[in-house]
Amino acid sequence: MKYEAFKKSVLKGLQKIYGGYATVKTEKILKNNGKHYDGIVVEMAGGKGSIDLLIPLEWFYRLYNGGNADMGGCIRIIAKVCEEHRETDGVRELLQKMTCWEQIKGDIYPVLLATKENREMLERVVSKPVLDMSVVYIVRGEIGRRCVGIKIDRRMLEIYGISAERLHKQAMANLIADGYQFRDIYRFVVEQGYFESDKPNLEDAGKSEKAYILTNTAKFYGAAGILDRKLVREFAGGKNFFILPSSVNETIFVPAGDGSGMEIYSGMVKMVNEMDVDEEERLTDHAYFYDGTADEIRMCA
Repeated sequence: MKYEAFKKSVLKGLQKIYGGYATVKTEKILKNNGKHYDGIVVEMAGGKGSIDLLIPLEWFYRLYNGGNADMGGCIRIIAKVCEEHRETDGVRELLQKMTCWEQIKGDIYPVLLATKENREMLERVVSKPVLDMSVVYIVRGEIGRRCVGIKIDRRMLEIYGISAERLHKQAMANLIADGYQFRDIYRFVVEQGYFESDKPNLEDAGKSEKAYILTNTAKFYGAAGILDRKLVREFAGGKNFFILPSSVNETIFVPAGDGSGMEIYSGMVKMVNEMDVDEEERLTDHAYFYDGTADEIRMCA
């Protein structure tokens, strides 16, 4: 079955479940790096609001096409997720707080995205250029055990009655308090359980590896940590580092010495992006150079 036919069958099945209590449709959702997805929208009758299911419908099509679920199974799973999404207290609380600056200001954080790949999004959201990237701002919350981020568009500034400068200042204050740390990358991957077997001894971890990972406690849009120049400066101690943007969630710092070999690291970033990083989680395709003497981050050629 082709995707469009699958989509029509899903909408028909969901409409049958909701009957006259709701209208079911899809809307295009713009994600990071210009990715568009079909998201399910259930508009409840009687002015009771709507359920926006942000899980891409394409995921369920892959389940169906791969023989992992039949049509009825896909529809039942989507309906269940819709109801869980509607009934989650975290969703209601977040949406209620979103309209009031004083209630939401402690949950606003800066995130880094590539400028070129996100031009369509940047036309709508509040942003600030940094090198070939842009700082955008999210309201961060939790739904169940999952971190979510709602990007702040320009209309929200009018609702809050604040300037873009005040938004940035508040977001940076929250970032500084967000538990960012430089961790020895070898110790980090061991402690995160990335080794399925033969777990190395932590006493030996990191003895030969000189790379460090920078992210926040939530490991969510943690690449923005490089905006905290005091944190970076104190870590570097006047030394030079290459900064490898492994995703929007973290960066890797590697001692750079005199700065030679930057082409190798940029090639490494591009290769890892193509092989291991989901498109919407990619930051940029090249490394950056931190000049410890000048306390300055520059793009690598």
